[in-house]
Amino acid sequence: GNYEEGYDDGSGMIDPNTGMPIAAGADGNKELDSLIQSKMVRSVSGFWSCVSCDYQRPNRGDVANHIEAKHIDFGSVSCDYCGFMTKTRKAMKMHVFRAHVKKQRVLGLG
Repeated sequence: GNYEEGYDDGSGMIDPNTGMPIAAGADGNKELDSLIQSKMVRSVSGFWSCVSCDYQRPNRGDVANHIEAKHIDFGSVSCDYCGFMTKTRKAMKMHVFRAHVKKQRVLGLG
Protein backbone atom coordinates (compact mmCIF):
# COMPACT_ATOMS: atom_id res chain seq x y z
CA GLY A 1 0.00 0.00 0.00
CA ASN A 2 0.74 3.67 0.15
CA TYR A 3 2.44 3.69 3.56
CA GLU A 4 5.46 5.54 4.89
CA GLU A 5 7.51 4.43 7.91
CA GLY A 6 8.88 7.14 10.18
CA TYR A 7 11.29 7.17 13.08
CA ASP A 8 11.46 9.65 15.94
CA ASP A 9 11.41 9.92 19.72
CA GLY A 10 7.76 8.96 20.09
CA SER A 11 6.37 12.45 20.71
CA GLY A 12 3.08 13.73 19.27
CA MET A 13 2.11 15.05 15.83
CA ILE A 14 3.65 18.18 14.29
CA ASP A 15 1.44 21.11 13.36
CA PRO A 16 2.47 21.93 9.77
CA ASN A 17 1.38 25.55 10.22
CA THR A 18 3.75 26.20 13.11
CA GLY A 19 6.25 23.33 12.84
CA MET A 20 5.72 22.78 16.57
CA PRO A 21 4.82 19.46 18.19
CA ILE A 22 1.25 18.86 19.23
CA ALA A 23 1.00 17.12 22.61
CA ALA A 24 0.98 13.31 22.50
CA GLY A 25 -2.59 12.04 22.56
CA ALA A 26 -3.88 15.34 21.15
CA ASP A 27 -5.17 13.49 18.08
CA GLY A 28 -8.28 12.68 20.14
CA ASN A 29 -7.79 8.93 20.05
CA LYS A 30 -7.77 8.20 23.78
CA GLU A 31 -9.22 4.72 23.25
CA LEU A 32 -6.28 3.75 21.05
CA ASP A 33 -3.82 5.24 23.55
CA SER A 34 -5.46 3.24 26.37
CA LEU A 35 -5.31 0.03 24.33
CA ILE A 36 -1.62 0.59 23.61
CA GLN A 37 -0.90 1.25 27.29
CA SER A 38 -2.67 -1.98 28.25
CA LYS A 39 -0.27 -3.92 26.03
CA MET A 40 2.96 -2.69 27.66
CA VAL A 41 4.63 -3.25 31.03
CA ARG A 42 7.70 -1.89 32.76
CA SER A 43 10.18 -4.44 34.09
CA VAL A 44 12.12 -4.25 37.35
CA SER A 45 15.20 -3.32 35.28
CA GLY A 46 13.37 -0.24 33.98
CA PHE A 47 12.85 -1.46 30.41
CA TRP A 48 9.43 -1.25 28.79
CA SER A 49 8.13 -4.46 27.19
CA CYS A 50 5.42 -5.42 24.74
CA VAL A 51 3.16 -8.07 26.28
CA SER A 52 2.46 -9.59 22.84
CA CYS A 53 6.09 -10.38 21.94
CA ASP A 54 9.68 -10.06 23.20
CA TYR A 55 10.19 -6.42 22.11
CA GLN A 56 11.88 -4.34 24.87
CA ARG A 57 13.27 -0.82 24.98
CA PRO A 58 14.25 1.67 27.69
CA ASN A 59 12.08 4.32 25.97
CA ARG A 60 8.36 3.95 26.63
CA GLY A 61 7.49 5.74 23.38
CA ASP A 62 9.47 3.23 21.32
CA VAL A 63 7.40 0.37 22.76
CA ALA A 64 4.14 2.28 22.26
CA ASN A 65 5.04 2.93 18.62
CA HIS A 66 5.97 -0.75 18.16
CA ILE A 67 2.63 -1.88 19.57
CA GLU A 68 0.64 0.48 17.34
CA ALA A 69 2.60 -0.62 14.25
CA LYS A 70 2.79 -4.36 14.88
CA HIS A 71 -0.07 -5.48 17.12
CA ILE A 72 -3.01 -3.12 16.54
CA ASP A 73 -4.94 -2.83 13.30
CA PHE A 74 -7.15 0.24 13.50
CA GLY A 75 -7.11 1.04 9.81
CA SER A 76 -5.10 3.88 8.38
CA VAL A 77 -4.43 7.54 9.12
CA SER A 78 -5.19 10.14 6.45
CA CYS A 79 -3.22 13.37 6.08
CA ASP A 80 -5.43 16.41 6.63
CA TYR A 81 -3.41 18.35 4.04
CA CYS A 82 -3.07 15.99 1.07
CA GLY A 83 -4.92 12.74 1.81
CA PHE A 84 -1.75 10.59 1.99
CA MET A 85 -2.41 7.40 4.00
CA THR A 86 -0.17 5.82 6.66
CA LYS A 87 -0.56 2.84 8.96
CA THR A 88 0.34 4.63 12.20
CA ARG A 89 0.15 8.07 13.79
CA LYS A 90 3.95 8.12 14.06
CA ALA A 91 4.33 7.52 10.32
CA MET A 92 1.80 10.31 9.71
CA LYS A 93 3.82 12.66 11.90
CA MET A 94 6.90 11.97 9.77
CA HIS A 95 4.92 12.38 6.54
CA VAL A 96 3.55 15.77 7.68
CA PHE A 97 7.03 16.94 8.61
CA ARG A 98 8.68 15.72 5.39
CA ALA A 99 5.96 16.63 2.93
CA HIS A 100 4.53 19.79 4.45
CA VAL A 101 6.62 21.38 7.24
CA LYS A 102 10.08 20.76 5.77
CA LYS A 103 8.88 21.75 2.29
CA GLN A 104 7.50 25.05 3.65
CA ARG A 105 10.81 25.75 5.40
CA VAL A 106 12.83 25.04 2.23
CA LEU A 107 10.56 27.37 0.26
CA GLY A 108 10.85 30.02 2.98
CA LEU A 109 7.15 29.85 3.82
CA GLY A 110 7.41 28.67 7.40
